[in-house]
Amino acid sequence: MNHLADYQACLRKLVEALEAAGDQKLAARTRPLTDRDDAALLAFLVSNDLWGGAGSIADEAGLATTPQLKRDVEVALIELGELQMKSGLTNVRTAMWTSAFKEWQQKRS
Repeated sequence: MNHLADYQACLRKLVEALEAAGDQKLAARTRPLTDRDDAALLAFLVSNDLWGGAGSIADEAGLATTPQLKRDVEVALIELGELQMKSGLTNVRTAMWTSAFKEWQQKRS
């Protein structure tokens, strides 16, 4: 399995969800990585910029939008987080955020 291609596909979905949610700034931080297949992509996947606390994409994505668009962003992050956990390429907060997003999705169902 080509994890780099899978990561790129997940990031493209995330960028699309962020753009739809009006999070242009967060999308712009992510978009350049969608075509990378090098250390920059891997560094971003484990970064606090993506999975950290306040100011991270996981923390801020979809906050100022409709509930459905926020859910779409969360679904994209869940998919990315699960792929990262499966391959062992994680930030210390990847599992926490992925679990939280899944729980929020279940509560809304």
